[in-house]
Amino acid sequence: MSCQPGPQTPTTNTEECHEMTNTRTAWTEAENTAVCRLYFTMLDAVRNRQAYSKAALVRAWQGIEPDAAKLTPADAPYAPLAARSRGSIEAKLMNATAAHADLVGDKAVTMDSHGYRALPNYQASLKQAMADALADRQAHDVTDRFLA
Repeated sequence: MSCQPGPQTPTTNTEECHEMTNTRTAWTEAENTAVCRLYFTMLDAVRNRQAYSKAALVRAWQGIEPDAAKLTPADAPYAPLAARSRGSIEAKLMNATAAHADLVGDKAVTMDSHGYRALPNYQASLKQAMADALADRQAHDVTDRFLA
C-alpha cells in the first residue's frame, strides 16, 4: 500500500502512513508542553487518590474521545497531541517521568510507579518544558496559598 494519493488510494490515513513509513518528527514545543500538562493531570489524580483512565486521557488529548476523560477545552485545547500515535504519547510520558525525576530528585512522587516507568533518553526541549511546567505549578501554589 502506498501512502501517496493516487488512483488506488483516493484517501490517506495520516497516522497509518506515518507508522508505515516509520518517519519520525521531533516533538514541537507545543506538543512537549501538552504532554507535560497531560502528565501532571495524571499525577495530580494519583496524588489526590482520584480514579482516572490513562487510556481515556490519552485518547482525549489526541481528540479521539474528548468527553471520555471529562476534560474542558482548557485541559486539552484543540487536541494538542492529535498528530501523535498512542504509543508515541505513552513513550513521551515515560520520558516526562524521567525529566521530572531529573529536575526534582529521586525522592519526588512521579509517575514512575504509576504506569509510566522512567525512560531517560529524552529531548532537551522536553526537560525545558517540564521545568517550565514545574515553575508554573509552583507559582500557582504560591498564589493559592497567598489568596487562601
